[in-house]
Amino acid sequence: MSTPNHRLRRIALRAFKPGAPGMGTVLGELETTVMELLWTEPGQTVTDVERRLLLARAIAHTTVLTTLDRLHRKGYLTRKKQGKAFVYTPRFSRDEFERGMAEEVLGALLGHFSAPALSAFVDLVSEDSRALERLEALIREKRLERDQT
Repeated sequence: MSTPNHRLRRIALRAFKPGAPGMGTVLGELETTVMELLWTEPGQTVTDVERRLLLARAIAHTTVLTTLDRLHRKGYLTRKKQGKAFVYTPRFSRDEFERGMAEEVLGALLGHFSAPALSAFVDLVSEDSRALERLEALIREKRLERDQT
């Protein structure tokens, strides 16, 4: 897996759906399910993914093929030819993916609405005392890093 790159960021903003739950803020329902499968067990073919999806729902082979191809084109999956089939693996770990999405969305807000975005963020974080303490700790860590360079 690699660190999130510029391609991931550009895609995330285009697909961002703020009202959707979890990964659904960036991915569709089937895309989320497929990514979850591949994060759990990387290196699957279309047939492997289809077999796992069929345990929970009826789905056409072409739908699985199209979904994997779309995720590959978006830059979320890598694929390697193995015999006659492609083997798909997530380009980013789940943590890298989530951090990349958060960085992009927050970066866009801060880039356009710095003061209101910071104020709103602190207001939202302050509703949870543990989150506020974590934010304060992260700020202290960043200040120490910055001062040491």
